[in-house]
Amino acid sequence: MLNFYVTPRRVWALLCTALLCLQASSIVIAQRQSAIWYFGSGAGLDFRAGAPTPLLDGAMQAFEGCATMSDDEGKLLFYTDGINVWNRQHRPMPNGTGLFGNGSSAQAAVAVPSPTNPMQFYVFTNDCNARSNGLRYSVVDMSREAGLGDIVQKNVALHAPVSEMVTAVRHQNKQAYWVLAHEYGNNSFRAYLIDANGVSSTPVISKVGTVHREETAGTSAIGCMKLSPDGKKLAVASTVVGAEVYDFNAATGQVSNPIKINGIRSGYGVEFSPSASLLYITTSSNVQLMQVNLKAGDAAAIAASAVEIAKIGQDVATPYVGGSLQLGPDGKLYVARPESQHLGVVQAPNLLGAACNYLDRGINLGGKKSMCGLPVFIQSFFQYDGQLKFSNSCFGEEAQFSLEVAPWEPQPTSILWNFGDPASGAANTSTLPSPKHRFSAPGTYTVKLTRTFVNTLEEYTIQFVIKPLPEVNLGPDRSLCPGTGTVLDATLPNATYRWSNGSTQATLTVTQPGTYWVEVTVDGCTVRDEITISQLPAPPLELGPDRSLCAGETLVLNATAPGVTYRWQDGSTNPTFTVTQAGRYEVTLTNAQGCVSTDAVEISYKPLPVVNLGPDRVLCAGEPLVLGAAQTGATYRWQDGSTGATFSPTVSGTFWQEVTINGCTSRDEVNVLFNPLPVVNLGRNTTLCDGQTLSLNAARANATYRWQDGSTGPSFLVSGPGTYWVDVTNEFNCTTRDEIRVHYLTPPAIELGRDTTLCFGDTLTIGQVLPNVTYLWQDGSTQATLDVTQPGTYRVKASLQHCSQTDVITVRFKDCVGGLFIPNIITPNGDGQNDTFFILGLLRADSGSNEDKWDLTIFDRWGKRIHHIPEYRNNWTAEGLTEGVYYYHLRHSQDGRAYRGWVEVVR
Repeated sequence: MLNFYVTPRRVWALLCTALLCLQASSIVIAQRQSAIWYFGSGAGLDFRAGAPTPLLDGAMQAFEGCATMSDDEGKLLFYTDGINVWNRQHRPMPNGTGLFGNGSSAQAAVAVPSPTNPMQFYVFTNDCNARSNGLRYSVVDMSREAGLGDIVQKNVALHAPVSEMVTAVRHQNKQAYWVLAHEYGNNSFRAYLIDANGVSSTPVISKVGTVHREETAGTSAIGCMKLSPDGKKLAVASTVVGAEVYDFNAATGQVSNPIKINGIRSGYGVEFSPSASLLYITTSSNVQLMQVNLKAGDAAAIAASAVEIAKIGQDVATPYVGGSLQLGPDGKLYVARPESQHLGVVQAPNLLGAACNYLDRGINLGGKKSMCGLPVFIQSFFQYDGQLKFSNSCFGEEAQFSLEVAPWEPQPTSILWNFGDPASGAANTSTLPSPKHRFSAPGTYTVKLTRTFVNTLEEYTIQFVIKPLPEVNLGPDRSLCPGTGTVLDATLPNATYRWSNGSTQATLTVTQPGTYWVEVTVDGCTVRDEITISQLPAPPLELGPDRSLCAGETLVLNATAPGVTYRWQDGSTNPTFTVTQAGRYEVTLTNAQGCVSTDAVEISYKPLPVVNLGPDRVLCAGEPLVLGAAQTGATYRWQDGSTGATFSPTVSGTFWQEVTINGCTSRDEVNVLFNPLPVVNLGRNTTLCDGQTLSLNAARANATYRWQDGSTGPSFLVSGPGTYWVDVTNEFNCTTRDEIRVHYLTPPAIELGRDTTLCFGDTLTIGQVLPNVTYLWQDGSTQATLDVTQPGTYRVKASLQHCSQTDVITVRFKDCVGGLFIPNIITPNGDGQNDTFFILGLLRADSGSNEDKWDLTIFDRWGKRIHHIPEYRNNWTAEGLTEGVYYYHLRHSQDGRAYRGWVEVVR
């Protein structure tokens, strides 16, 4: 927004005029930017109508410091407590939380416009009690979120620690701004320049005034700082400083010439009168409202000029840390009253003493509550410079005119504006204080303001240029085929550009349908043009996904669509294409509007599985046959529905297999004939007795034979134990083998012993127990043994299954000496006959034992004892002795009976 201004001249003689012509750089109609206030516990004020009215829609709960920013017309943009930033809809901006300010900082924030970008603002935040977050800034971009704004840069650190005070004023060049803070623990002011380059990282430091003494709790950091509206004075009020006033150089940022105000031990709020001739201070706990006369004289006179204007009312018993002071757009000074539904108001802050007219409950907040803080603004917003100003010098816009005079100055009896634009007819004049006029054509105009007072007439004349608007034409709306683009060209000399997508180039290439606009600015004048891009329909086309076919398969690709032409990769123009080999197939469809659709598909071919069941077979019944073989990654299906990798036929027939690998299937089949086997039966396994034979017969018609011994006759005679088999081969060359196992039984080896002679009275047990053997004695008994007590011939038949053997023994009896029969010869040659010196009657025949104890001693022919056996058991075999005659001495160990004799050893 461009504003040209002139310095007014008041003419005290009737009809005396002054012609003031100037074409200069722009300034902003400042007071409107401070027209909306949000502060305290949901409280707010609207100054746009002159007298403030309460606002009840605030979302903020600010204990102390806060800031509000409005546009040039006084419309709310945003407000903040140093932690959150709310948009004009009273909602936090999307990135507008988590700022590093603090709701308990006396001056938690101040907002400063970007000197070069009207859509951007710097929000400076301040931590409380000199804590580590210190002084920082974030950037608000009001072009974001459809004009509701967003934080695009956040919590950029400047310095820490700092006291709780921050203020701002316009640079002397009317373009840049200064933001001032104070270091904590020393006496250094830090002035940061905000210009076309953004926020300077190197502040102007002024070491002057009272040291902001460090304390552990940081309470000495509490207080406020203000610059005068004309940017020439700076004041500080705090718990450690009390109150001081300084000179400020708005061109260099330097602070100088401190004056410490007498009698103020602990200050909090501070503010200048609109004329900057008086300074107002609130003391700690918001008890007193003090006034200092900055025109009292020298420094000492100023320091001694502080007077108490009023006691500030307390609506609650608990005192608060203090109350802020803030000038309003109406030229009045407002006093925060914690926990109150009212603000105090200094009605005439340019007047000394009681004439300033302080009202303790000067304005009602409509049920909302003030707390300790009021919004912090750029103090230049409250300077009334008496200049004639206008804005909007571009053709087609309404140019607005105003004379910046203080609200307390006398009001004229009449006002007349002449815009020097006769072609506008009746609209060429206006009697409004701040009129708007739409000029009829670009060109140079002279605007004249006449203000009439009772005895005075004031005339102001300004000459300026209404600049022609850039001629921007993006052309008619147009349509694009999908996948194509068009270049929108807004090129003009010396222009800047802003497109709907944020681009700042002269041209914009678009490929998607939609409405596109561009704002072209030449010499500060902006024109917007827009164009709608629609999309033409593309021919419908879908060849489907890439595919893999099996060897030998074909595929018809169908691209049929209404009203189109076709072109395949080989130049053919049919709607379909038959694929017979691997490759990439592509078709392009073109409709009547010239829009094309292209689709392509990759076709590959997979080899068929190899399936080979072999040649037809002729087999013999029962002969094993395995068809097929396992293959990696394959599935199978046989003629009977089975799914194994192999199949084993057992009957004649036609057999087939389908093998599928990677979706491709091959099939093979084979005929199998099973011929019958010859029937051969050699009978069951059998057992023969020694000496028996068995004839095996395998004879049948049209057969050949092979026996286990290689013989080839139809029969075989078995004469010994073993396994006998025959292979019989019929006329189909099919062979059957049968076998038989033949066992031979050896008759039981029954041995009754040699004929023998017993002593009368003795008993001889004959026979023996053999496993699985049956017995038959001559007397019909069937026991395994027989006790012989009488002379005679004894016969036994021992049978094992059907094989038997018979043995006979003749037993004689005689009278014996002492009941013993002592032989005179033994033949110990191991043949089982007379191997031992067996004395008949010595042992009981039934048990082989005798209760009598007989000792046997053997002597050689020379009487030498060579062997002694106590308790003799008929077991001497003459072991180790040569053949010859030996002498024995048999003695009963109990009754003393003894027998002597000789026995011959024959081997």
